[in-house]
Amino acid sequence: MSLEEITKKTISALSSRPTSSIQGIAKDIGLSQRWFKKEILKMKKQGTIKSWQLILNPRLLQQQIFFFLLKTNPNEPRVIKELLTHYDKDSLSTIEGITGEYSLIGRFQVPNATDFLDSLDHLYELIGGTGFQKYQIIEVIQVHKEHGISIPEKEYTLKPHELERLHLINKLGEKFNLPPSTYEIAEEINVSQPTVYRQLKKWRDRNIILGYSVGTSYWSENYIHSYIQIKAPLGKYESAVEYCINDKRVIEIYRTNQEYSLLIKTRHPTLEDLNQFLNSFYKYATLTDTITRIVLDYIRYY
Repeated sequence: MSLEEITKKTISALSSRPTSSIQGIAKDIGLSQRWFKKEILKMKKQGTIKSWQLILNPRLLQQQIFFFLLKTNPNEPRVIKELLTHYDKDSLSTIEGITGEYSLIGRFQVPNATDFLDSLDHLYELIGGTGFQKYQIIEVIQVHKEHGISIPEKEYTLKPHELERLHLINKLGEKFNLPPSTYEIAEEINVSQPTVYRQLKKWRDRNIILGYSVGTSYWSENYIHSYIQIKAPLGKYESAVEYCINDKRVIEIYRTNQEYSLLIKTRHPTLEDLNQFLNSFYKYATLTDTITRIVLDYIRYY
């Protein structure tokens, strides 16, 4: 196995895992645990791996998600600077440059309707000071897939203290070189190790924690990403969602409030693979129309 293949397998295994066990991941990709740890530490030092994170069920986080497409003026870089300064990753998780009539897309998540309106007011104020005022807001109604993992239909509720602890544990991924053990988490949040173990198991069993992932530059540096808006005839929406859920090239699926009611994000090794995906999609699901935007610039990403 070449070094490039090892890197790809390692990043793939770390990008959407049901557990964070280093031993289990190493065994799955055919490497010794010691060698695997060494590779991870090297990638962390090189900046390929930036952080660890839990993949959380978005239906339980009490957040409103929306995408903001904006036509920006290349001579006014303050727009991007303002967005990066004003919003942290908890509020604005991704900002990417795209092809087409819009040049920028951002994914926002806010806790309630008031913050949603406040965010829109700020965005309108920001746009008002630029030479270009073309924009589109895409409000998400339902999340079907994120980080390449399908979102279960069944929902549970979280108590406020559970939600607070969940976010606290997720933040630890920025501190540790390897996925933190239950002992390390217990020490950081000042509770017993058995309590942490039971809590994490409970969250996994209830589909609150869907898996574990890494913040990495690997995908953006080696793959082509696209956002595709899909218009499906009445009664054909579910078949389009089913196709996207089963295709590993689709890493995000959102139902939206738009005429193009499905927004997906895809990942491809080549443009030919993107074309092949679209052709296969049209053959499988009855679609009325699609709008494809290729990502050119990864300004902020997972």
